[in-house]
Amino acid sequence: MLLNNVSKFEIILKYKIKIQLAVLLLISIIMIPSCDNKNEEQQKPSFSFGDSAKVKSETKKLLGENLKISFTGNFDEDSLQEAAALIELTENNIWGIKFVLLKAENGKLVKKYESDLLEGSFKESVVKKIRFPEINHDLLYYNSQDYFWGSGGGEVFAYIVDFAAKETYYAHLFSESRSPVELFLSKNITAPELKNFFVSSFKKDYPNFRLVSEDVSLEF
Repeated sequence: MLLNNVSKFEIILKYKIKIQLAVLLLISIIMIPSCDNKNEEQQKPSFSFGDSAKVKSETKKLLGENLKISFTGNFDEDSLQEAAALIELTENNIWGIKFVLLKAENGKLVKKYESDLLEGSFKESVVKKIRFPEINHDLLYYNSQDYFWGSGGGEVFAYIVDFAAKETYYAHLFSESRSPVELFLSKNITAPELKNFFVSSFKKDYPNFRLVSEDVSLEF
């Protein structure tokens, strides 16, 4: 009788051990893919803004053939690097320029902000990064120069783009039919350093312009 009881106990013990092993095996099978995913995430290389060729190719993948210029810099309020891309649209009766902010996430570039469609062209224009002492991140400055200016007058478009504030500051210099040259500054230009920058930039080539409070749309 004792032997029978011992035999039953051994059978029950072996059965419990088998169940425990099966449970452990099942847990292991479930955990392995999770661990692999974590390892893959840890091994995924971070995006390097120091590789200009990589930045350009990845930016072009996102924005296509409309991409004209790209920059790297600190365009946000954090300390990380970003890419600023400039695109030009000239199709389907839609023309103009846009400024796009791209950031690195999970080893690739993603679009984080895009400006409205603005008047201008990147042909013969000046585009550069600028920074003011009062602002601790990079801004983009655009000036169309004399691309839209002819012998009888014309216009010059200028923008300062602040990606961190999601603001585009606009200056429009124009002269209609040999009229005096006038300069309009957008209402959101409240900081003295921004106003002074636009005014001094235009003073170099058009010293006699006058500031006006209303913008115009020229028809040529």
